[in-house]
Amino acid sequence: MKTNTSRLLRATSLTVTFCLVLAAPALSQDDPMADGLSPRQRLDVLIRNVKEAQSALTTMTADFVQNKESSLLLEPESSKGRFSYSAPDKARWEYLEPSPVEMTILGEEMTTWYKELDRADRVSIGTVSEQVFKYMGASGSLETLMKYFSVTAEFPEAAGDPYHLSLLPKYPRIKKRLESMDLWIDPGNYMPSRLSYVEAGGDTTELIFSDLETNRELPSNAFDLDLPDGIEIKNVALRGRN
Repeated sequence: MKTNTSRLLRATSLTVTFCLVLAAPALSQDDPMADGLSPRQRLDVLIRNVKEAQSALTTMTADFVQNKESSLLLEPESSKGRFSYSAPDKARWEYLEPSPVEMTILGEEMTTWYKELDRADRVSIGTVSEQVFKYMGASGSLETLMKYFSVTAEFPEAAGDPYHLSLLPKYPRIKKRLESMDLWIDPGNYMPSRLSYVEAGGDTTELIFSDLETNRELPSNAFDLDLPDGIEIKNVALRGRN
């Protein structure tokens, strides 16, 4: 079970970190597709727009479809659910199908509730939590991300098509966990519409977002797990992370 928790945390760390780098309402009026811009200038404008928008992010909610392929799975797996985030350090994943699982990250602690197993795992994630949320600050996050990844951009040929960013890690420590990542950004609001990443071992994850809303007031209990009385809660220690 420790292995399952570690895998879930690793996948969630990657997903939360990179999705929320882009999850914010668009504020800038600059157009990356304006006439006369070079590809590099278009990328610079896009990054500037995302950074400006991110500074306004306080909350985010979205429905998602997650598709996974892994050597540990007999066949590709598809899940559906709901994601919520509140600045600066609260996140919640609610997997609704095919198996109900709820997970919250509150500061340095992650709790995962496996409803069908009537069990919950609680993990102190410490520095991992810092890694998950450090790209969500009010400034410099996408710029910081680009220090560690080589980024290439594909700009839409048709109006309304998303921007496509491909990221490759620059340094061996990152390559140990992540082989590549792709992000698709909606040109109308600079929000993420799709995310795909390949882990170093070859496992792939794709997330497709819909009904994404930002900066709406969330219920006071939005990040509470309503655990049943008597449920087994295990404190899980993660293996050292290099």
